[in-house]
Amino acid sequence: MPINGNYYDWESIEIRLHNEVAVGLTEISYSDERGIEPRYGKGAVPRGYGRKNYKASGNATLDKDEFERLRSALGGTVYAKEPFNIVISYANDDQPAVTDTLKGVKITKNDAGAKQEDDNAGVVKVDFIILEPIEWGGVPAYA
Repeated sequence: MPINGNYYDWESIEIRLHNEVAVGLTEISYSDERGIEPRYGKGAVPRGYGRKNYKASGNATLDKDEFERLRSALGGTVYAKEPFNIVISYANDDQPAVTDTLKGVKITKNDAGAKQEDDNAGVVKVDFIILEPIEWGGVPAYA
């Protein structure tokens, strides 16, 4: 690793929404989980555990023009009939790119607003669920 080299920053990230590079996306967050539940029998100590279902979700903030491009690509509504993929690639100067893939994305909520002193008055926030396991660095979180 180089000393004082360029490490992951916003400029080193490429995000593809519905197969197009998103230039007006200012924030994205995604996570997954698969909980466990202690299983009890006689006594106060768990004798094992049960597995809960896998869940993945996320949210993003887009400039209004990027949101409109996405809406158009999805057939005029962000609540499209078909799920779509989001691909996020990170690259450091001295390392190969790392790619996370969100498969089966369905937008569940969008929230737009503006106020007079905003430097960017056209921001839309969207929440989404991810219907397939996230591929973290190309490896599915759950098989």
